Amino acid sequence: MQNTHTFNKAILKQYDIRGIVEKELNEIDAYFVGKSYATALQELNKKTCVIGYDARATSEPYSKEVIRGLTECGIDVINIGLVPTPVVYFAIHFLKKDAGLIITASHNPPEYNGFKMLTNEDPFWGNDIQKLGSIAEKGEFYNFNTNNTKKGKVENINVKEDYFNFLLNLLNKNNKKKLKVCWDAGNGAVAAIIDDFVEKLPNENITICNTIDPTFPNHHPNPEIPENMKMLSEAVIKNKCDFGIGFDGDGDRIGVVDDEGYMLYGDQLLCIFAREYLKTNKGKKVMSEVTSSMILFDDIAKNGGIPVMWKPGHSILKAKMKLDNIKLAGETSGHIFFGENHNYDDASYAGIKLINILSNIDEKLSDIRKAFPVTYSTNKISIKSNDVDKYAIPEAMYERLKLQGREKDVSTVDGVRVKKADGWWICRNSSTGPQMTVRCEALSPEGLEECKKEVKEQLNLSGYDITF
Repeated sequence: MQNTHTFNKAILKQYDIRGIVEKELNEIDAYFVGKSYATALQELNKKTCVIGYDARATSEPYSKEVIRGLTECGIDVINIGLVPTPVVYFAIHFLKKDAGLIITASHNPPEYNGFKMLTNEDPFWGNDIQKLGSIAEKGEFYNFNTNNTKKGKVENINVKEDYFNFLLNLLNKNNKKKLKVCWDAGNGAVAAIIDDFVEKLPNENITICNTIDPTFPNHHPNPEIPENMKMLSEAVIKNKCDFGIGFDGDGDRIGVVDDEGYMLYGDQLLCIFAREYLKTNKGKKVMSEVTSSMILFDDIAKNGGIPVMWKPGHSILKAKMKLDNIKLAGETSGHIFFGENHNYDDASYAGIKLINILSNIDEKLSDIRKAFPVTYSTNKISIKSNDVDKYAIPEAMYERLKLQGREKDVSTVDGVRVKKADGWWICRNSSTGPQMTVRCEALSPEGLEECKKEVKEQLNLSGYDITF
């Protein structure tokens, strides 16, 4: 057996390890992920790890290799089987274990797979993941023989009923209305539990795409994309549901359509959760990321909260929540983080919270959506650049705007986000490749054109162009 291993550099991402099966990732990689992660855990004096895997064809074989690598380096493994990612999060604390790892590629196409890791205290990301690559390449694995410990053991535990009870305990016992809800599991990991769960709920429920199929035959399990929510929207209208909930491939991101079949975006959902949270938590911080609508940040302030704008990325936001004691946060992509749930993003947890809110108000979800101010926006637009310019261009934009005396209108939390009279635009580097991302939003078509005009001018001054 080889004692060192070099991962394809492309799979060592910012927040996880992820790549194309057989082309970039295979069972040997899975084994060395286990050994490297075990070594990192031993350095943190963590001895136990919960393992779960999603519905992809390679996930179970990969889990076996990860477990082999972990136990060879002295880590005790608790294998909870095929579950959504949030069930691993839950099991870490419910079973009082030190860490977790789930084999998943989230919403990526079927040919992908990967590994997401965390400890019972912090996300495992960024430099942590790069360190795994270094451990494997140097072969600096923890050796239980020379460290006077034992080989790790494996225990198989089913925590699904415990997880269901955890969610059911979140449900208000005195909800005024019994809602009709449609749940779209997307044929992903949530399909392994959705029918068993919703039959325990007191309200009326319908499930679709509720069988596991790693080819995702009905639609791609990414609720951020409107096209992927079309089937859920049609089911909500056909069955006269109060709203519908969609999941991504591993169940940590939520998508929602209202009673009229219209999709709500992640920042709109966070706005609804923030209003409820701030009823009893005036003066507390609520956080989202730099591509979220100004409507959200203004609404947080209007309802007595302190809006916080931060960098995108689920691990980055979780770390910021812990650092600044923030109890509610979310992204436009549908990650919603609740402080009382260890800052975790769990779409089922968010779904129960939404049931509680809508069961106790007279308005329909469509009424809430229609009351949001109308905005005009572009999609997120990617501009090919390089790994130097994607950082340098936003910095140059800021310097030019500062010379105009406009630094008070610019946030440099991540790239540059520039406030205009009735809108804003952003230019930031991509964390996934050599490119920049641009988005504009305004309260009027004229304001949107002003934003588009300025960002185009700024890009032109740096030798780049954009087509809207």
